Amino acid sequence: MRLTQSYFLLLILATALVAVMVDYFDLKVFVVLKPLTTILILLYPFIFKTPDLQNYAKWIGVGLLFCLMGDSFLLFDSYFVWGLASFLIGHLFFLFAFVQRQGWQWQPFILLVLGLFGTTVFMVISKSLEMLFYPVLVYLLVILTMSWQGWALALNPNEKNVRLLGWGVSLFLFSDTLIAIDKFYSSFSVAGILILTTYWTAIFLIAKTASK
Repeated sequence: MRLTQSYFLLLILATALVAVMVDYFDLKVFVVLKPLTTILILLYPFIFKTPDLQNYAKWIGVGLLFCLMGDSFLLFDSYFVWGLASFLIGHLFFLFAFVQRQGWQWQPFILLVLGLFGTTVFMVISKSLEMLFYPVLVYLLVILTMSWQGWALALNPNEKNVRLLGWGVSLFLFSDTLIAIDKFYSSFSVAGILILTTYWTAIFLIAKTASK
């Protein structure tokens, strides 16, 4: 039977739902299910590829691969910096893909909104960062730049299949903000559920822009 996008999406949703549940109940199988969900999303643009977006899909795929590495590192608290670095590199590949697809776009209003948001978040968590002050600052600047160019691409009327990209990069930024608040400001009980659901939705929406 031919694998359709709907069936594959259901597989991703089912894997993600089980992963969220086992994370909530703190079951060890989470270390398998979390990377598995990301792997399925990574495969999506290659299984349902479109010829005119192959180069774009390649760079999005590399970015997702580094997200997968980040997922694996963040399963262990002692590897937080490695996870941070992996996601930072992933964002750089996403940024490269966006800019390569349409060129650098300024969109000053989006830059202003993201700049204000990023400044606010960093002011909230900065006092608790200690030795991670500069690594987190660099990471924040990179993800804000990626989000900026992602929204610019989403708003480009000449590009197809990118309308949800703005929400994808925004959810990625929101997911990382939740991680920062939970880790460096004040932890909260439903952090894991919110972080996972926003993160997987984010990378799926990004991956979708490279597929049919």
